[in-house]
Amino acid sequence: MTFEVTGRISAEVEALLREPDIGSGLATKRIGNALHLLQVVDSTNDEAAALAARGAPEGAVVIADAQLRGRGRMGRRWASARGMGLYLSVILRPPIQPHEAPALTLVGAVAVADAIERATGLVAGIKWPNDLLLRGRKVAGILGEMAADASSLHHVILGIGINVHQGETDFEGELRQTATSLRIEVGGAVDRSGMARSLCESLDEWYDRFLTYGVSPIVESVRRRCLTLGRAVTARSGDHEVSGVAVELSGAGALVIRDASGRLHRLVAGDVTLTG
Repeated sequence: MTFEVTGRISAEVEALLREPDIGSGLATKRIGNALHLLQVVDSTNDEAAALAARGAPEGAVVIADAQLRGRGRMGRRWASARGMGLYLSVILRPPIQPHEAPALTLVGAVAVADAIERATGLVAGIKWPNDLLLRGRKVAGILGEMAADASSLHHVILGIGINVHQGETDFEGELRQTATSLRIEVGGAVDRSGMARSLCESLDEWYDRFLTYGVSPIVESVRRRCLTLGRAVTARSGDHEVSGVAVELSGAGALVIRDASGRLHRLVAGDVTLTG
């Protein structure tokens, strides 16, 4: 079913997020123990990183009603108009080594998919490692950025952007063919405060599983939702590029790609394009 939802929405729906609306009834161990709600920022990831550098606790969350320089992976721009989406970043300080940090992007992907399902009933698929899709169109993305030295991870900022209130005409250019929003898929308005609360609770639960049991339950959940496995892909990591078929996720969450010669490549992190 396709919903034709166009035009901007009412001032009531675009109302600013308020801390009491999100924090009231929030039941979490870590995530959301401190909420920083801001109207307009360059980037919630930058705001959270500055807080982390000043010693903000694990679980502190930054949410903005708009971002001037929202970004995704590979420096791509993330459209962040006021009231249209949920723009959230959380500070994590897990006791892991820097090379293990990419697993936190998968934690975020599973948590976002779970939160969307709880809040709307929609079942989102995961395009490894960091995109959430509904009907093949991107509805959310995750950007993990870490501060570390050679042997120690200081913190990870997990940034999450969810398209909530956009109508068809709110997307520009090619995004009209590749992006969607919760409003489009549901066919009506979605409570952003409720979505933020659901996201904090889901992140809290999945992050706790990661700290308690390691990456295994995260990878298993990604496998169940993964839209990348079995597909022809082109993957880029730094200057390295490989094309082939995505055949598996490793136990640590790496994407395993079989190229045309049969050789297997393990991609721990990177940018993946579905080509078939």
